[in-house]
Order: sequence, then C-alpha cells, then structure tokens
Amino acid sequence: GPSADATPKDRTQAVRVVALWIATAFRASPGLTVVMCLTTVLSAALAPFSAYGVKLAVDGVTQGTSIWLGIAIVAVALLCTALSGAVSGPMGDTLGERVHLYVHDDLIRLTAHLPGIAHHEHPALADRIALIERDSYTLVGVWRMFSLVGAVTGTAALVAMLSTVSPWLNLLLIIALGVTATQAVGHLRREALWRDNEKYRRLGEKVIDVLATPTSGVEVRAFGLHRPLLEVAAESHEIRHRAWRAVTLRFGGFGAIGWILYGLAYAGAVVWVVVAASRGTATIGDVTMLVVIGPQINTTARAITSSYAMLVESMSVFTRYEWLREHARTHDWSDSTRQPPERLDDGIRFRHVDFAYPSSVAAVAGEAEHPARGFRTDSHDHADTPRQSLTDVDLHLPAGSTVAFVGDNGAGKSTLVKLLARLYDPTDGTVTVDGVPLAEIDPVAWRERVSAGFQDFAALEFLASQTVAVGDLNGQDDRELIESAVEAGQASAVVAGLSKGLDTQLGQQFNGGVGLSGGQWQRLALARAFMRRRPLLMLLDEPTAALDPEAESLIYTQYGRTARQLARETGAVTVLVSHRFSTVRMADLIVVVADGRIAEVGTHVELLAHGGRYAELFDLQASAYR
Repeated sequence: GPSADATPKDRTQAVRVVALWIATAFRASPGLTVVMCLTTVLSAALAPFSAYGVKLAVDGVTQGTSIWLGIAIVAVALLCTALSGAVSGPMGDTLGERVHLYVHDDLIRLTAHLPGIAHHEHPALADRIALIERDSYTLVGVWRMFSLVGAVTGTAALVAMLSTVSPWLNLLLIIALGVTATQAVGHLRREALWRDNEKYRRLGEKVIDVLATPTSGVEVRAFGLHRPLLEVAAESHEIRHRAWRAVTLRFGGFGAIGWILYGLAYAGAVVWVVVAASRGTATIGDVTMLVVIGPQINTTARAITSSYAMLVESMSVFTRYEWLREHARTHDWSDSTRQPPERLDDGIRFRHVDFAYPSSVAAVAGEAEHPARGFRTDSHDHADTPRQSLTDVDLHLPAGSTVAFVGDNGAGKSTLVKLLARLYDPTDGTVTVDGVPLAEIDPVAWRERVSAGFQDFAALEFLASQTVAVGDLNGQDDRELIESAVEAGQASAVVAGLSKGLDTQLGQQFNGGVGLSGGQWQRLALARAFMRRRPLLMLLDEPTAALDPEAESLIYTQYGRTARQLARETGAVTVLVSHRFSTVRMADLIVVVADGRIAEVGTHVELLAHGGRYAELFDLQASAYR
C-alpha cells in the first residue's frame, strides 16, 4: 500500500505508472476513454449542486422569491447524474475489459518476443509475469481513475456548498474522509497480506493440483497421501486468513466507531443550522440543503477513498507491467543482426566460457519449508545468489562432427545445450560459429538453423500433423515433409493408430480428441526434430528417455544417418546428451563434463585407454549388464 514516507523516487514512479495507465487506456479505446473521463467528472461535479438547487427553491417558497432557478439547477443536476449513471457503468466495464485484453495481448507479445528463457527459469521473473497475468482482472476497474478525479471535483463542489452556510460544516467532510480512509487502508493492508503470503497460496494450489491431476493419482492412492495433503492445503489456507481476519476486525472496529462519530457530528450540525434558522442567521433552505447533502458527503467520501484504494491496487499491476515492458526493451538482443553461415567450415567454439544462472534455477535452494508439515514450496524472499554452472570452458565442436556430452546429473551438459541454442548468453567468454560470435547472430535466424529434441518435450495438443510441423513452421503445409519426419522419428506406428491419421485431434480435453501415452508423445516430439531441412546444429538432449532400448537404438541409427547427410550438405554439428554408452560410443568426439568444467575430450577408444572418469562410468554401466 502507499506509504506516508514515500520518497521523491516513489512519487516519480507513481506518476510514471499513472501516465502508462492513461496511455494504455487511450491505446485500448481512445473514444471511450475521453467519454468516460468527461462523463464521470461532469456528473460528480454536478451532483452536489442538486442540494444547492433545493436550497434556492425552498428559500424562494419561504421568502416569496423566484423558485425557477433552483428548480432548473435541480433538474439539470439530476438529469446529468441519471444519464451518467446509465452510461458510465456499461462504458466503464467495456473500457476496463478492453484495457484488460490489450494488456493481456501485450503481455503475450512481450514474453513471446523475449529471446532467451530466463523469464521462464528465473523464479523472480516468472513470478512477476504470472502476477501480471493473474491480477490483470483489476484493470477492469480502470474507470476508477476517472471516478477519483470526479470525486475530487465533487468534493470541491461540496466544500463550496457547505461554506455558503458555514465553513465549520466542512468538518463533516473531513470526518467522513477520515473514516473511509481508515477503511481503505484496511482494504490495502488485506491486499498486501495476500501478496505477502503468496507462497502459501502457491503451496495450496500445488497440493490441489497433485490431488486433482490424473498422472499423480496412482501415487497419491498408493501412499495414502489424501489426508496429509488436505491438511497441508487447509493449514496453508488458515495461515493466509489468520492475519487477514485480524486486520479486518481491527479496521472494521475503527470504521464502526468512526461512523458513529460522524452520525453524532451530522446530527449536531443539523441542530445547529436549525437553531441558526430560528434566529434568522440561516434560512430554511440552508437546513434543507444540509439534510439533502448529508448522504452526498458520505457517498463522496467513500468514492474518493474506494477509488484511491482501487487505484493503488491497480497501480501495483501496472508497476509490474511497466517493469516487464522495460525488461523486454533492455533484453531484446536487437544488436544481434548478423545471419548464420550457409554451411559450417570450422564449426562451433567455446572460448573461456563461464555461465552462472541468475538464481538457483536447477537446484532446490530458495525453498521455504511449510511451518508444520515439512513440505516445501518455492519462495523468493531469499537473495538471488548466482549459481556457477560452467567455468572456463574451452571446447571445439568441429564442423560435420557428432559430439556426445557425458557426465553426472547437474554437471552442466544441458547448460551447454542452452548456450548452443542461444537460449542464454554466456556470463563471460564467447561462443563462436565459424569465428563469428554467436551473440552477434540474429537469435531467430540462428534457431531456424537449429533442430532439437529434448527429454522435457512439449505435449502439443493440436492436430497430429501440426504437432509435428511446429518443428519447422516453414514446412507446415508440406505434407510429404511431415510424413518423412514422422517416419524418421519412428512415429509411423503412432500415426497409423490414430483414427484420422495426421488429421486426428490430440488431447482428450477436446471433443473427439485422442489421448497418447508418454512414449507416443515423445515419438511425435522426435519427429519434430527431423522437420528442419538444412540445420547447422542438431541438439539431442536425452530425447529418448521414455522409449525402450530397441526403439532408442532405431532412433539413434536414424539420427546417425541424418547427421552424416547433414555433415555433407551443411557441415552440421550433431550434439548428443545421453547416459547410455551404447549411444555415446557412436560419436566422433566425446566430451566429459564434471562440475561445470571440461574434464576429458576424445573418442570412445581414446577415453577408455586414458582410464579417467569416462572409463569409470563406462565400466560401471557395463557391469550392470554382465
């Protein structure tokens, strides 16, 4: 919530965020924005004048003067208020929805055009983006910004009306504003508590997901996890609501006392004006105006504070939205404009490459233990400590070669793959492609020359043909290419078993959609890797983990043929990441990675003869089959 100790920097940011909010509203719907602004301000300013019109009319009756000016003022004020009420609600909702859709579409555009994957893997970045998406519903109340302007204008009109009787009557407005401000602070405190206890909400949602997801249903039942998981969800819910209830009761009590004081002050003001009228220092019209204006004081005070509270709440969303726009602007890699070569002559080189993730992405550091159960959930209250993943990597991947990365889990193999695909840039050092720094090559153009298959593949619930074709969208209308990729990926049997072949809708959540097993999904993902016609780099990061040994052998035999063909055509480098040495030994070059460093490089025969870590791992795996 807002702070009384706001610094000039905070105020500057607030002004910048409000400017972005107004600009966004104009971009989303310029016409509605102007109409809403004018309508809201005009109706709020005119509303108090109806009470003044009543005063003039009553004074006209009691003093024998003209009543028509008062009647005209009342009529105009009531007509404008009625018209505004009739149109502002629908227009405000429409404007809010358009702003929401605009921001939602812009969020998709901004995140989709971020060239790397840090915003997916860095917890703090991912949380901010998720919060923008989750809280974007508050943008539906964008018209509250105009309501606040209108309420302030109406307050000025009320001050003018009350001052015609006595400036002391403005104390009523001050008391009402104080009470509603207290209630608004309570609302903001409750919202802040929701945000501060976000980790418990996430924990509760994760538990519910585990209980509701079919894939985890077997283990939940096998281990009898229903009761302990439900207890964790209930306790997480209770932790969030405990502080919320305390704040609600405290500020609710303050509000009740405040409104009692306001009621007493208002009654005293009416009595005082009645006495003044009996003495001739005030008119009957003044008494009538005060009686009529009383509810308007309450309404105006509530409008100011509730609009301000909504404004602050929505500003937090726009603050994150502004951050994302700035983050996208400063991380667009727009200086990378060179095109990749048509073919590789030298290959790809790592020169003194270091890499540290922005935070402990791949580790469980930064988890917060649930206070009662020992379950853990992500928390980002800790400082982001960079985790060194690669250190001083010097490596040459020769053009036309097949290279295998070998090492323990967490050694840095997948990080090397991410740097090759330019999903990240090195923290230090350089990756070059035929002598050209990869950081200078257009990332989109580079990835169009990269083909990849991953262990953590995406189960894309499209038509079967589209699920394969996304491997190269330039060939999505080439049926022959898609069928060839399906055959190369050993997915022909999967497609043949579908009712409509490649035209079958995948995914059981769709009408007529077909569900696939993990192995079937993986075969379609493997087929995607064969869609590129002339890649310079093939990345195969444990792509056959869900397949049996026979299927894996067939896949890698096909990869071997494709690698040799591409080596002749484009000098392509093929990179394998695998724990199975029956696969690794086919590589021209084997790279052993240990603790983020290159431990050994050589052929299968050379590394066995060397008797180092590779030989140790090979003997360990071979002994299991003896």
